[in-house]
Amino acid sequence: MNTGSRAPLLAMRGIIKSFGGAQALRGVDFDLARGEIHALLGENGAGKSTLMNVLSGVIAPDHGEIRVDGTSVRFTDPRSAQAAGVATIFQELDLVPSLDVTANLFLGRELTRAGVLDGRAMRRAARARLDEIGFDVDVDQPVGELSVGRRQIVAIAKALTYASRILVMDEPTAALTAAEVQRLFHVMRDIARRGVGIVYISHRLEEVPRVADRVTVLRDGRIAGTAPPTAPQSDLVALLVGRPLAELYPRRSGTFGGRVLHLEHAAYRPRRPRAGWRAPRKVSLEVRAGEVVGLASIMGAGRTELLSALYGAGGPGAWSGRVEVEERPARLTSISDARRAGVAFVSDDRRGAGLMLRDSVERNLVASVLRRVSPFFLMSQARQARLAGQAIKAFDVRPPRPELAVGALSGGNQQKVALAKEVLGEPRLLLLDEPTRGVDVGAKGEIYARIRELAAEGVGILVASSEMPELIGLCDRIVVLRGGRTVAEFPAGAAEDDILAVAESNEDDSDE
Repeated sequence: MNTGSRAPLLAMRGIIKSFGGAQALRGVDFDLARGEIHALLGENGAGKSTLMNVLSGVIAPDHGEIRVDGTSVRFTDPRSAQAAGVATIFQELDLVPSLDVTANLFLGRELTRAGVLDGRAMRRAARARLDEIGFDVDVDQPVGELSVGRRQIVAIAKALTYASRILVMDEPTAALTAAEVQRLFHVMRDIARRGVGIVYISHRLEEVPRVADRVTVLRDGRIAGTAPPTAPQSDLVALLVGRPLAELYPRRSGTFGGRVLHLEHAAYRPRRPRAGWRAPRKVSLEVRAGEVVGLASIMGAGRTELLSALYGAGGPGAWSGRVEVEERPARLTSISDARRAGVAFVSDDRRGAGLMLRDSVERNLVASVLRRVSPFFLMSQARQARLAGQAIKAFDVRPPRPELAVGALSGGNQQKVALAKEVLGEPRLLLLDEPTRGVDVGAKGEIYARIRELAAEGVGILVASSEMPELIGLCDRIVVLRGGRTVAEFPAGAAEDDILAVAESNEDDSDE
């Protein structure tokens, strides 16, 4: 980053915005230097979206001033912000899937020659723009055929066609793979080196030191603090939630019952192997009633596949080795097998596999218990309402409106619904895959508390997470997977470096 001694590229001073009687922004000061990637963190409702909507011209502030390159500006709509060099890339990308890359880059600003669309000139310009950011893609390919990560980079290229000097990126990594995140960060750093300032909004604290030059935290509509990207994660969490990190994780009980899961040299062999699917092999672990056991590994080592297979969702195939649920042999080759054995699973893809987004909170919650309580999948409306109300209260789903579509809830509250839905089925073994992915820190604390409460009620819980601090703070034990195999076990409170050293080891994991 080269900030120089000139005025900031962007300076927002004393920004105030109210909606009705609620003050969303309370005198916020925020600035951005040329060539800087400035991370903006905050819980849901902290004011991030409102502040960026002010900067993007979507809404006007009640009070305050915005300066771009030292000149006071007033944005009346998004076009006026774009004219001043401000471009925003929202989570829901402003791209048309059926159109090709070129058409998306120039949508609404098509190049013409003698009054006719000049497709050749647009393709040439599209290739040049994409080459500038080092992105190799067929400009004639429909955007809908690209992965989410590649679409994200097309959206960046589109923003840069506006000659943008300020780029606002809202949760750009939310749906990306690890490789796509790495590619995106490379593109962001390359753009910043050319003098473009980037406001990077994210929930993922672990990503901040990888890409940001500075971090600012919003809390309750105010700036809670600004820190270097190397600041300890515990300090950032304290700024986000207003309390120390140690208070985020509930106390462990340390009292466990009998084994609810016992795997010994267990392996799952699907009949038709799938490309990129790491089948569990030689897995040995146990989970006791009341215990929370973590699964740690690097990406691609088989965490998700193990949980899916234990839930009977690994596709047609068979287990070998010892597989027991509640001290009894279990087949677990279908979801119905798993449910009959008392196994429940909360997927890492709550929007794709876990929830019916267009349906109400109530319908989502009772869906998993209909089979258990009624052989004909029938339940009185009164009983449905009672069950849903109890779950909404137990998991503090907000707003507490059972008729609301799940898709209208925040990420944290969607995750609470996904968890509550499975808990209503009264499982003995609960499998959780990335239970707080895309969830802000405050909601994470609430989910952690509910997980520990379930453990205290005697449920055995096996949780996979890519966030090592989460596993260390939440779990009673941590089992390390490598190459689809269990290779080590660590007690509660083990050092992160020790766990990672085993997970990232290049030791030979062959069966020989």
